[in-house]
Amino acid sequence: MNTHNIPVQVSNPPNDQVRVFKVMTESELAATNGVRHNGDRRGSQPVVDRRGSLPVSDRRGSLPVIQFPFAADVQRSKPARIPGRIVHTRGAGAFGVFEATDDISDVCKATVFNVADGAGPVDTLRESRGFAIKMYTDEGIWDLVGSSLPVFPIKDPALFPPFSQSLNRNPQTRLKDANIFWNFLTSNPQTIHHTILVNSDRDAPESFRFMDCYGAHTFKMINQRNEFVWVKFHLRYDQDIKTFDPEAANVPTVEQFNHAAADLFNAIAMKNFPSWTLYIQIMTEEQARRCPFNPFDLTKIFSQKEYPLHKVGKITLNENPIDYFSQIEQVAFTPAHMPPGIEASPDRIFQMRISFYNEQQPKRLGPNNLLLPINNPATNPIFFGIPHQPNAFMQTPATSSSLVRRNISNVASNILLNVDDFTQARDFYKNVLDSHGRSILTKNIADSLARCTDRNLVGRALFMMSTIDDTFARRIGKKLNF
Repeated sequence: MNTHNIPVQVSNPPNDQVRVFKVMTESELAATNGVRHNGDRRGSQPVVDRRGSLPVSDRRGSLPVIQFPFAADVQRSKPARIPGRIVHTRGAGAFGVFEATDDISDVCKATVFNVADGAGPVDTLRESRGFAIKMYTDEGIWDLVGSSLPVFPIKDPALFPPFSQSLNRNPQTRLKDANIFWNFLTSNPQTIHHTILVNSDRDAPESFRFMDCYGAHTFKMINQRNEFVWVKFHLRYDQDIKTFDPEAANVPTVEQFNHAAADLFNAIAMKNFPSWTLYIQIMTEEQARRCPFNPFDLTKIFSQKEYPLHKVGKITLNENPIDYFSQIEQVAFTPAHMPPGIEASPDRIFQMRISFYNEQQPKRLGPNNLLLPINNPATNPIFFGIPHQPNAFMQTPATSSSLVRRNISNVASNILLNVDDFTQARDFYKNVLDSHGRSILTKNIADSLARCTDRNLVGRALFMMSTIDDTFARRIGKKLNF
């Protein structure tokens, strides 16, 4: 249902959706003398009455094969549910527009950022502490898949399976097990930065509309002169700041399970369109060589003092989905979808995700998932028998990748691989958080550790926190009587 033109006043669009649909349907039938021209059809046969299926005999009541419309309904209902996503399974989605407001053509040639072109057709945003944006650009689809935090817990792809397992339920009890979770964290110090951030007041937005989003990975941008830089994407929400009360956030009610999705739907239905401003941080090749840490390490951030934010444009969500299943649940994101001018970096997690997403989407949505309308860009060419490259009939110009590939491996290999996992986490605790923020962080980590029955794990966690600040670790220990 397009909520732009609701013909009836509603106070709660999600709860009133069926009533609004009824009013809109009645209005449509009245305007067409009772005939719905784009109504329910199966093949070429309009379905007039679903209760009109005819049995072969009154005794058996079986249906003849020729009653195709109803048989098709049953067949279509079989695949009407698909496997859930591996991560970030709960969430919501909406459509909107991207408007390029500031010129970055000096670092990127992707036409989606051309200010003169104005707004692109549509973006799809899906977020559940993870987020994904699908932009339908003139050069194809761009999927920006990221997180509500600027860092990830791990930098080594080999750790992804055990990290994912640490978030799952205990395989025997089917209960959440803090021992398994903290065993992974304390065994891998690289998780410390993410652990500090996720337990701070920065990660308790009241709903999707009040959540900053980050591309997190380092990307490569290429301009028209085939010069490249490294960038990170930031999406800052434009709404007033709203966060959950720390106590309420830790004790979710039944209503809160769907609160964020309902809040997003309501805001768009009421034309209170949420928006985010897109920024990039830029690091040159020379700066990458001199960087004191690995700029392709997903557990690290770029300091905004050294690498300030550059405004790029604005994303506004202004339309709710008409059909959640086909427009949101069937949408397939993959970090591999990047228009010319944006490419992957040597970030190992990024490279793993490209392979992982491309492998999982066919399993979830079928081998033709990219042909689904929501995943198929308007620029997708239709080949008539000559899809192979190269061939003598269609000459393809050289791409930026082949021109700029020259020294990327050398750039990555010459960068200092510093294994310091604590400096940025320590800086966040001491220089970013105020006293109130430190108190919230202390309480959240203490509450999480309190669920550990293995005291040895608690000791290991406190030792890890002491690398951030001794007083911080002692305060956690005091709350745990450790």
